[in-house]
Amino acid sequence: MQEHIAILGAGPIGLEAALAAAESGVPFTVYEAAPHIAGHVHRWAHVRLFTPWSLNVSPRMRQALADAGRSVPDEDVCPTGGELIEQVLEPLAALPQLRDHLRLGTEVHRVGRRGLLKHEEIGTEERSKRPFRLLVRDAEGRESVEEASVVLDCTGNSIPNPVGDGGIPAPGEEALDGLVCHDIPDLDRDAGEWRGKRILLVGAGHSAQTAVRDLMALESGTEVAWVLRSDRPFQGLVEDDPLPERYRLGRAAADLNENPPAGLEPRRGAVVEALAKNGSGVEVTLRNGAGQEHLTVDRVLALTGHVGDHRLYRQLQIHECYATSGPMKLAAALISSSGATGGDCLAQTSQGVETLTNPEPGFFILGSKSYGRRTDFLMRVGWEQVDEVFQLLGT
Repeated sequence: MQEHIAILGAGPIGLEAALAAAESGVPFTVYEAAPHIAGHVHRWAHVRLFTPWSLNVSPRMRQALADAGRSVPDEDVCPTGGELIEQVLEPLAALPQLRDHLRLGTEVHRVGRRGLLKHEEIGTEERSKRPFRLLVRDAEGRESVEEASVVLDCTGNSIPNPVGDGGIPAPGEEALDGLVCHDIPDLDRDAGEWRGKRILLVGAGHSAQTAVRDLMALESGTEVAWVLRSDRPFQGLVEDDPLPERYRLGRAAADLNENPPAGLEPRRGAVVEALAKNGSGVEVTLRNGAGQEHLTVDRVLALTGHVGDHRLYRQLQIHECYATSGPMKLAAALISSSGATGGDCLAQTSQGVETLTNPEPGFFILGSKSYGRRTDFLMRVGWEQVDEVFQLLGT
């Protein structure tokens, strides 16, 4: 079988893998579904990271850019997603060793093995002798099949979680795509779309905290009903947080939750029971311990997190964790080292290359997708994963 590495995703981890592949001399292709690199990062380009430049650019990236006569910041300032793209990711993609290997606007829709189904040749060497078959879609929707000897899934977490109780869509939710937003609004650019509106905000994590802080700063009649599943005191603040930006956000969100200003209505211990279109807005049914509550809003801001697209490899022998949906070996190692819900991201390190292997030979899930539903992934871990996989491949 002719060697060829397929790298799915041209974000920070995908480009790191591409640099490693270029160093190895093995032919490779990077597939990116968006029309530009780092499609996911573009969705939060206006958001500032919690981590500084020094933690968001790998040594390999720095060296590659230095060799090309470019420098990148190495300081304690936390960049926005847009700054990361402009100052690091785009210059990397333009390097001669990468630019001709990028297939932008090209989605890998499904991956299988030539001549084999998921349940065949379990535990034998036969699967490793067959190339992967990639069903590829270009920007015009045309489909074709391409092959590779190794596949690195660096596609990240791209599928938004529903807002309904139990993790399933609320009745009516899927019919309201145009009125449900799953990304942090860019209020510098789109303030007019949110100012003075009545908004249902669902979620308690960092994205929801960022949104509620920024929405309440709009004033001018903006109203937010903030739905949180837990009826306990706000859990989003980490005392003695080593990341100052994260602490400041948590402090602001905790203050808003505990002492809500005019226009903010926290709904603790509530879940979304149903959604329905009501004129130009949305009729919302909430449920809490006291029963049901109905309200009408203009927009629904569903910041309940994202997960990886696991449909991609449904015809491959991938052993997933039943709790996190990450690769089983890695999930077990992470739970053993830092608990089921994750620890301090700054303490995270790679768990070793053995935890990245699957029953499917030559298929590796790297980056944030490898952590599944956990929220403590750090890009530094992704750099280490790339190094370990290429050492395993012997390239």
